[in-house]
Amino acid sequence: MYELILAIIALMVLVVASYTDLKVREVPDWANYSLIFAALGIRAMFSIQLGWNIIISGILGFTVFFLLAFIFYHTNQWGGGDSKLLMGMGAVIGISFPFDKSSLTILWFFLILMFIGSIYGLIWMFYIAIRKRSLFVPNVKKRFIKHKILHVSFAIITFNVLIMGLVVNIAWLIVLFPIFIYYLLMFVSIVEDSCFIVKVSTERLTEGDWLAEDVFIKDKVVLRRKTLEKDDIEKLSQLEKSGNITHVAVKEGIPFVPSFFFAYVIVLFGGNFIAALMGSFQNIFI
Repeated sequence: MYELILAIIALMVLVVASYTDLKVREVPDWANYSLIFAALGIRAMFSIQLGWNIIISGILGFTVFFLLAFIFYHTNQWGGGDSKLLMGMGAVIGISFPFDKSSLTILWFFLILMFIGSIYGLIWMFYIAIRKRSLFVPNVKKRFIKHKILHVSFAIITFNVLIMGLVVNIAWLIVLFPIFIYYLLMFVSIVEDSCFIVKVSTERLTEGDWLAEDVFIKDKVVLRRKTLEKDDIEKLSQLEKSGNITHVAVKEGIPFVPSFFFAYVIVLFGGNFIAALMGSFQNIFI
């Protein structure tokens, strides 16, 4: 019964969080904190009747995802909203105690989240590159001109490998895959540098925003690029009020929360998908 209640609450929060993330690139704190406290609170209430392993499971899940969220946040991979939402999902899914096969559900959720997030992120980047092609295309040209010899070499290698591939089928995969990865990473880098960095006033800043450039006052660095916290925003606001700055450069992130929603739906209803995923891992390691 408690699992159904947790699932309903989680889906409701994920729908709201996905909408706000797509709309304003922000996940409200009330949604994240409500999910965390509701998950742990419901587990605590049911633990009185059904055993303390229920609340222990939630605490274990919360702790594991708290540690992951801490790493992602402080390495500037995720913003504060995504990190808090991950903690909440840890409390919802939990880690079954005593440990059994269902204890791995939290692992499958995380792996599915990363997989869907990667595909979703690339699709979103292609969309942004097309929408902001006036910014994207000139930067592509600059990169190609800057490393012209390298790109010509890749073109020659690709042509030769495609010819070889007619006889040796595996040759194209062995040689072209690293080249594909190189251009994929270059594409991501160009989109981030040309399409994701925007100038905003300090009034629009929120905790978890990524400061894209160091802030200078009279050639002196007053704030280095980082994930902004409350004290940083207050400092920048004072600098703007005093006339020392007019705006700051921040890097807009991809609205990642919809990936949470799809990953959780798969965990709830996609048993065959998870079974196939487990089978793939067994084939790799056994």
